[in-house]
Amino acid sequence: MIQQIQIMNRLKVVAAVIVLISSAGCMVGPRYHQPAAPVQPQFKEGASSNDENTNAIAYSNWWLVFNDPELEQLEIQADRANQDVKAAIARVDQAQAYLKVSRSYLFPTVAAGGSGSRNREAMNRPNNGNTGGKAATYNDFQVSMLLGYEIDFWGRLRHAMEAANAMEQSGEANVRFVRLVVQTGLAIDYYGLRELDAEREVLISTLQALQQAVDLTQRRMQGGLASEYDVAIAQTLFDQTDAQAKQIEIQRSQLEHVIAVLTGQPASSFSLARNPLRGTPPSIPAGLPSQLLERRPDISQVERTLAASNAQIGVARAAQFPQFSLSAAAGFESVNPASLLSWQNSLASIGSGVLAPVFTGGRLKAQVEQARATYRESLANYEQSVLTAYQQVEDQLAALRILAGEADSEAKAVDDARRTEEVAMNRYKTGLVSYLDVVNAQAMLLNNQRTQTQISGQQLVASVALVKALGGGWLGVPSPVKTTGN
Repeated sequence: MIQQIQIMNRLKVVAAVIVLISSAGCMVGPRYHQPAAPVQPQFKEGASSNDENTNAIAYSNWWLVFNDPELEQLEIQADRANQDVKAAIARVDQAQAYLKVSRSYLFPTVAAGGSGSRNREAMNRPNNGNTGGKAATYNDFQVSMLLGYEIDFWGRLRHAMEAANAMEQSGEANVRFVRLVVQTGLAIDYYGLRELDAEREVLISTLQALQQAVDLTQRRMQGGLASEYDVAIAQTLFDQTDAQAKQIEIQRSQLEHVIAVLTGQPASSFSLARNPLRGTPPSIPAGLPSQLLERRPDISQVERTLAASNAQIGVARAAQFPQFSLSAAAGFESVNPASLLSWQNSLASIGSGVLAPVFTGGRLKAQVEQARATYRESLANYEQSVLTAYQQVEDQLAALRILAGEADSEAKAVDDARRTEEVAMNRYKTGLVSYLDVVNAQAMLLNNQRTQTQISGQQLVASVALVKALGGGWLGVPSPVKTTGN
């Protein structure tokens, strides 16, 4: 046992020495520096509110600013049960495991083994001098420990670990991005469904008024004050509106099914009670800094992929240089188990090796060129992601600004259409106009009411889309990962 402890201590010393030798080596390949994003001080479109009391949207629970308890519960359910989120988390676990694998190569590999055998050698075997030209039968028992180590003199293993670390960070950013996509997608579908509920409410209310108009024309026809044509026109508009109400049900059912999947539930057992849209879009604080885009999870993900691509250049460059390795072995061997651990039966060896590429047919050079091309591709993807992010934010800020004015104009249009319908109905009752004028006025009122409802839904959807474009809100967003390799 004492001899085994001595051997283990010697192996530990050897391992420590070769780790120091490895870390003292140089690293070939480019150092990584995060590219500077084309950040502007402010967004061109500005913001919708200068109110100091404007609610701040936090990254982790941005939906609270909409003050919708039902949406809050759905978001919590989606975060717990959405399968895309679970898959993204599993990918991070894979990346973390791969990082551990890459890190393990920086340390020596130590293995222990043992064997036992009984052997018989032939009398006429070659070089039969040890047994006097006779056949031999003997036992052979061995216990040993082996050590192997690649000296990372050029940084190949360290660059590989750097790449694995960057990909693990990319996976973490991807989890945040997938969560954001699921959360905002759920909110958009939810408000789309509520907007349809509001449209249906408008249609049902209109149907009630149109039924009264049908009854009125029928009574007037019976009294000789209206024609059958008037009754047919009134009934036609009623039936058209009823068909529109039924058509909405198809869209609502489909959105309900999508929400079920996003929250990790079977569509067959999921339902949402009707609840017409009542919410208003949150106010956006003035002067949103465009640096927020640097914290978008998808941009962080692409930037970490860029860092990994840079590290892979170092891996490819290091492969062009000689590879150094060390090996050691220690153990015992004996024909008798009882004396196996005797110091006289101990054995040991230590060695080193070098393997340098001489001719590879241009393979190593091509691998470096491939790694550099991959880096350029990743860089272009990163810059494109930043440009697209600016576009998406400006798009939603512009949409909110324009929709606000459109909502004001449409509210006036609804009031005008309601007065027009009242005037047309009164003139029809006095016989000044035909019922066709009433129908046109009623159809115009219905179209404007539906448009007003749709604009309200678009404002909420655009607010959610802005949250997504900003990376989850404008308060408490995680800082981007910024690391510099060697």
